Amino acid sequence: MSSVNQEPAHEGRSWLSPLVTLGIIVMGLAWAGFGWWKYGVWMHNGPGAGFFPVVMGLGAALLGGYELLRRRFETDRVSWRNLWPAVAMGLAIASIPLFGMVLAMTLFIVLWMALIERQSWLKSTVIGACAGGAIYLLFGMWLMVAFPEGALMAPFT
Repeated sequence: MSSVNQEPAHEGRSWLSPLVTLGIIVMGLAWAGFGWWKYGVWMHNGPGAGFFPVVMGLGAALLGGYELLRRRFETDRVSWRNLWPAVAMGLAIASIPLFGMVLAMTLFIVLWMALIERQSWLKSTVIGACAGGAIYLLFGMWLMVAFPEGALMAPFT
């Protein structure tokens, strides 16, 4: 007989991954609810300000539900470093009332590229500005979707 230490099957497991997935489902449903009831999905024969949040929120909730059904409830231990995307996106979403949707997402892209991806600030700023501009031109100008405006951006509109 060997005296090899074997850990019980439940050690090294974490409930963190399913909790994060449940959080994604709840946030997706909340985002879809805000889009549906607060911003309006379809207005004046076209997509309203809530169309994109409803589609993306329902998509996140459905994919989260699929993830919960696909995996076991107990999963391998998750490093806190793996939560950076969820934390960063949560901060970006929380900053929308202050900065507005387009500027919050632009700042998210710039900061993510510079701080997490370790790209130069110049490259991060150029790509973030181009992405923010593309979002504004595509949705704001072409599709006429009214994005949530932030308290800091309200005086400029």
